[in-house]
Amino acid sequence: MNAKFLRSARIYISIAILFTTLFSLAAFGQAANNDPEIEFSKLNKSFHSGNLLPQQYFVKADSLTHQLFSEGRHFETKELVKLLSLYEDIAWSKPDYGRARVSYYFLFFNNARMFKKKGASMYYAEKITAEFKKNGEPHPLVEQLQKCKIYQEQRLYDKVIEVFKSEKKYLETLPVLLSQKKVDEAVGLNAMYILSPTLMGYIKMNNKAAARQTALLAMQIGSAIQKKYQIKRPQMLYNDLLIIDLQHSMANFEQRYNDAKALLNQMQALKITYKDQAVNFIDINLARLRLENYLNLKNKDSLQSYISKYESSSNFGKSQSADLAEFKAKLHVLNGNYKEAYAKLEDALAYERELQANLMTESSDLLYAYTQAEHTGIALQKTEETKQKRTTWLVFISISASILILTIYLIMVYRSRKARLQIETLNSEANMQIIAMEEGKHQAVKEEQQRLGQDLHDSLSSSIAAFGNQLETLSIDIKDEDLKRKLNALRIEMSETYDVVRSKSHEWFGASDIKQEISFEKQIKLLTEKTLPDGSYNKTIHIDDKSLSGVGTKVRIALLRIIQEAITNIIKHAKAKNIEILLYKEDDNLILTVSDDGIGLTEKKSQNGKTSLGLESIRRRTKYLNGDCKINSSSKGTEIVVEIPTAPM
Repeated sequence: MNAKFLRSARIYISIAILFTTLFSLAAFGQAANNDPEIEFSKLNKSFHSGNLLPQQYFVKADSLTHQLFSEGRHFETKELVKLLSLYEDIAWSKPDYGRARVSYYFLFFNNARMFKKKGASMYYAEKITAEFKKNGEPHPLVEQLQKCKIYQEQRLYDKVIEVFKSEKKYLETLPVLLSQKKVDEAVGLNAMYILSPTLMGYIKMNNKAAARQTALLAMQIGSAIQKKYQIKRPQMLYNDLLIIDLQHSMANFEQRYNDAKALLNQMQALKITYKDQAVNFIDINLARLRLENYLNLKNKDSLQSYISKYESSSNFGKSQSADLAEFKAKLHVLNGNYKEAYAKLEDALAYERELQANLMTESSDLLYAYTQAEHTGIALQKTEETKQKRTTWLVFISISASILILTIYLIMVYRSRKARLQIETLNSEANMQIIAMEEGKHQAVKEEQQRLGQDLHDSLSSSIAAFGNQLETLSIDIKDEDLKRKLNALRIEMSETYDVVRSKSHEWFGASDIKQEISFEKQIKLLTEKTLPDGSYNKTIHIDDKSLSGVGTKVRIALLRIIQEAITNIIKHAKAKNIEILLYKEDDNLILTVSDDGIGLTEKKSQNGKTSLGLESIRRRTKYLNGDCKINSSSKGTEIVVEIPTAPM
């Protein structure tokens, strides 16, 4: 909390309490002149229309409420809550309005305090203290001040002293703190209001040492506040009044009655010094104090005069009846009229009993309210504990459910992935089986074509050639020209047939190799069609003519396996876009190259054992074919070169 807030808020504490005393004594009982709902409705409309800023609204609402208090207006809590509903909404709308939240509770506090609602006043004093602590002020002393006031009215001075002792260490530091400007004078004034009933308690107990010590501390605090003049005029008035009152109490306690009379004259002079302030309440306190002083001085005439003046005062109320009857009884004693004195003492006792009955009723109400609040607090605590347990269980169940759902999800993902891998493996194996079957079929067709070509060449062609030779021999030996001409024609036809059969046998024998090369290229395309879709990869597949001539089925299948493993590595690790597969024959060697433009194998090789296992599979198959494998990899891509001899294995 910033210093500006602390200063203004602390000042408000003192002013609110002082005005409360003023209104409760000087203005109570006057007729109310304004309708609160109408006045607050006007104020609220002014705010809603934009004519008032929030801080201006707070000031005017405070002023209006205190004006209503000064007119003797007392509100039930629900009435005041309704009137201040907009005040509450604005005050709690922003963290910066801490002072307004304190002021809000002060209005309820003053309402309860003025009209003797002790339980309610204590409740709101605690609320005020809590709000101050939220804003960084640990000792506003409002709650302690109100406790002392209640205990003093009930003459429970032992309780007053308990409150004093609980704050004694802090109170003893106030003179220094005030001089160093570490606390505001409002806190000092609140301390004075605590020390005043404390001093009275020690006087009632006849504890001279404690009384003098308390009075000294009060004087030190009061003097420290006086050194800070010019402060707010109401604060100066009440500080001076409290100092005189404390000195007067000590003068009476020490039976220095003439000094006490002089102090009362100083109190009377305050009305002139502070004539710009509301000072009528001083007469109320002063009248009783002068009665006590004239009694102590045994000044019967003055005592009689002040009794009459006190009794006829507009401020005289039923609560003062017991005191007045006591003074009258003591006056009769001074005059030697003991019978009348006894009667007045009986009147005083009756008034006192009535007051005690009222206090007992209020105490019972307080006790009832406290018990009710205590039970409500216990019930709320149990409800909160039950709520906390439910919340804990809900959190536990939610976490457990989340873990269960996550576990089920992970199991499903694992099973799905496992099934996908199994299907991929099955598809791969199925493709390889299909390729192997296709290769076997083409190998069988090749062998059959070669056998038929060989048969045409070896048997049918030879027979036709022999038959042609016989026709040529016969044509030489026959003399019949016509028959000879026919035999020569037949020999020419046989020669042409021989050429056709011989050509077809060579065609069948060589065509099987060409078809097998075409079939091998189709098989590679089948292998890459699904694993390397055209939308993600640019593929180049080229098989040189006659490169597979004379290559057996086992070698072809091994080459397909090598290509499959190379493609697997590209998919898993390469992040390539362009892929090229070449197969060609060079000298007596079959050369296979698989290359890509990916990130290379160096990093993956050091991080993932599976990559090196795949490459090792390629090397192992190449070695099985008595070939050689070279792998060249860089950040620009990878090239696998497999070289296999075409000589029969």
